[in-house]
Parts: sequence; structure tokens; C-alpha cells
Amino acid sequence: MDSGKWIFGKTPPPRKDDVLFRAAESGTNACISHWHNVNSPYKNGFRLAALRLALQVCETRTDQDSLVYPILYLYRHHLELVLKDIFKSLTRLLDRPVMKEEDYHLGRHDLIPIWEMIVPLLDPVCELAGERAIPTEDVEGVRAYLFQVAEHDPDGQRFRYATVRESLPKKSKLPRRQVRSIKEELQLVNIRVFAKHVEQLADYLQGLGGWVDDLLGMKIDMESER
Repeated sequence: MDSGKWIFGKTPPPRKDDVLFRAAESGTNACISHWHNVNSPYKNGFRLAALRLALQVCETRTDQDSLVYPILYLYRHHLELVLKDIFKSLTRLLDRPVMKEEDYHLGRHDLIPIWEMIVPLLDPVCELAGERAIPTEDVEGVRAYLFQVAEHDPDGQRFRYATVRESLPKKSKLPRRQVRSIKEELQLVNIRVFAKHVEQLADYLQGLGGWVDDLLGMKIDMESER
């Protein structure tokens, strides 16, 4: 069909016979993980996508006003996935059941409660591993970074949607309006500065998670040999 006959857009319109999920030319086929640690590609993918978008903005100095939202969201979602995995690994390592309230938070998108669930488990794991305690300034630093992210996106929705439904008292009969999702005080975000600091946080959490997973792996191996 001649492009002049297309009603919308600059490319051919969708057709019912088009197949979206399929293999094609070599080098562009992505493998969907169904075995081993399927969480890793998710965690790594969101972080990698955020970093590449941030680098593109820094190199081209264009499109930052649009790309800021996926960059913020992708980094935030990466942090959420990593924190949840760290907590789950810690509980398995310590043979500790997940409490009802903890399971509730694992099903939500708040970053701070997950970190506060992790912190009390760090000293017991260090003692188990025969290591010194995690420095207090590290714990406080991670908490400070997470608080800054949570301040502007407490529920994982603010960087995804331009508006959210306003919160009302439980017994209120007023209709819930759509309101701006991001606080008005937030006017500028420097992509380079934000990405630099979140990469620091992501590196630290990756190291923490890797250490815990190594300990868990050794524990599983020892138990299997009994």
C-alpha cells in the first residue's frame, strides 16, 4: 500500500496476521528465561535499560524531558526487585519464616519497608558467616538513597503515570479525583547525577545480594551432602 494511503502514522498499520512474538534474524532474538535464576534477567534488564537511556541523554543532550520518566521508573523498579530478592535470600539463609506483615510488604511496591525488613537480618548473617558487622554508615547511606527515591515515588506508580487517584479518608464518600502524580516541588532532575548515585546504590545492593546468595549456596550444598 502506498504510504500516502495510510490514515495514521509513518509506517504501515497493524494487520491481524502480524506475529509479534517470534524469532527472526540472528543477533536480535532474545531468550526468555524459564530455568535457573529467572529473577536475574529481570533485575539486570531494568538496570541496563535505565543506564543506557541515561547515557544516551548525557551523550546527546536531547529528549531528557521525556526520557526522564522511564529512566526514573526503570531504576526504581530494579531497586525494588533487588531488595525483595535480598530479603528472601536472607530469610532462607537464616531458616527464618516470612511473617504475615512482611509478606504483605513483599506484595507491594514500597521500598522503605523492604529495606527495614532487611536491616535486622544483616547482623545475624554476618555472625553466621564469621564476618564483621555491616558498617552503620553503609546502612544509613542506603536508607537515605531509598528515602529520596520513595519521597517522589512511594508506591511505584509516580514515574509510570502522569496522574494517580488522590487518597481520601477511609469513610469519605467524595469521588476520588485524578491528581498530578509527582510533587510540584520536583522541578528538575539531572539525569547524570541521578544515574551516577543510583548506580552506586545498585552496585552496593548487587554486592550485598551476591554475598548473601553465595552463603545460601554453600548452605544448600552442605545440607545436600548430609
